[in-house]
Amino acid sequence: MEQEHRDAIQRNFTSLVERTDLESMVTALHEKGVFSTQMIEPYQNNYDSERDRKRKLYMDIKRRGPDAFRLLVEALGEMGYWDLVRDLDPDSPFSFYRHRTFTPTPKPKPAADDDNFRSLSSKNKPKPEPPKTVTVTYTPPPEDNDNASAEALATPTYVVKKSLKFMEDDDTKDLKLYRTRGRKRGVLVNFTYMQFDNDIEEFRNGVDVDCNNLTYLFSELGFRVVRYLNLTKQQTLDTLKSLNDVLEGVESVFIVVSSHGYKRAHTSDTDVRCKDGKLISLYDIMTYFNNTEMPGLVGVPKVFIFQMCRGTSAEYTWQAAGGAARREMPMPRGVAVDGRPEPPRAARGPRPGPAEPADTRTPLYSDILIAHSTLPGLVAHRDGKLGSWYIQALCEVFAERAHDCHVEKLFTLVDSRMQDKFKVQTSSVDRWGFNKRLYLHPGLYEDELAAP
Repeated sequence: MEQEHRDAIQRNFTSLVERTDLESMVTALHEKGVFSTQMIEPYQNNYDSERDRKRKLYMDIKRRGPDAFRLLVEALGEMGYWDLVRDLDPDSPFSFYRHRTFTPTPKPKPAADDDNFRSLSSKNKPKPEPPKTVTVTYTPPPEDNDNASAEALATPTYVVKKSLKFMEDDDTKDLKLYRTRGRKRGVLVNFTYMQFDNDIEEFRNGVDVDCNNLTYLFSELGFRVVRYLNLTKQQTLDTLKSLNDVLEGVESVFIVVSSHGYKRAHTSDTDVRCKDGKLISLYDIMTYFNNTEMPGLVGVPKVFIFQMCRGTSAEYTWQAAGGAARREMPMPRGVAVDGRPEPPRAARGPRPGPAEPADTRTPLYSDILIAHSTLPGLVAHRDGKLGSWYIQALCEVFAERAHDCHVEKLFTLVDSRMQDKFKVQTSSVDRWGFNKRLYLHPGLYEDELAAP
């Protein structure tokens, strides 16, 4: 091994020992031929502490020949330790965010709870269990949330205007209305990912403000709010499977997913980063809400709100005096994007199309409205103190106009508001059998009007 590579290992020796998983590293280096079967026995000796065995591993690797450093960097990259890869060898093809595959990191050992943004639905246990559903009412966030100012995390200042009358179906109109008159007006299910294992993604400053604002808004609209923060991929899937009981008997469902997102090659789908670094596609999430998986929601409007990048492009057109010209326009200080250049590609192959519907008069997908914060291939912007541009605009518009506008019009007004305020981001809306108008009727209930 070259001296500069030995020096790089020595400079990062503490990080390597403290942050990597011994069993995974030993297995990877053995498979790559750095160590023989006989040579790895000392690292599997339980009589010595794990820390001492890791120290021995990284001391020994410096004596394992000219390819050992390259294979070490490769193993770290394959397990998602991209910041360590960057520190060891910034020029490596596995360096930060240029890595093309991701394999799961080992299951963490039970430890003290030091995660300020841990899932509200589960606690760390030696044996993971599916997260339990927790209904969250609006409360001020904890004081130790240090990624946004105290002012930004205060109770939102906007007022949700209440409806004075129900919108009525009219036989002369082509589009009927979804029924939203009862006490079970709806449920907001919010999946938010702020913090990621091994720092494979940067902390998403401002997203706690989004959670705060959405919780306040939908509580004022008469919805129950269920939040899941920083779930792993498996916890996310387990939670999606468990939502049938939570959503029973409701008149409408809103599902928010907020994370770093990546365009899936050769499709219109988007991959979402979970806390453990694994990816789940938006299509996979929506399949849990089709009419086969959730027959109780047939005919119930389901609105998806996706706050994330859908690619890497941040292009725009700058209209200058005397004609259009492309120019660089610096982002305001504190504005980030929910994605990365050259995002990781999902490990699995191309996704097959939707399964053919069964022989029934109910389609596989219906009553679904999908709202994206940005267009395919483009980034979504986020302010570190005020929250995501799209969620800012959405909360303002819904508070002002949900009393007299149907939801599709609300999303049109959200896009208009966002362009008026921020100029360089365009949202989009797709409909999957969403063939009625959805009015939310905030503050108005049929049983109150019928009471003497």
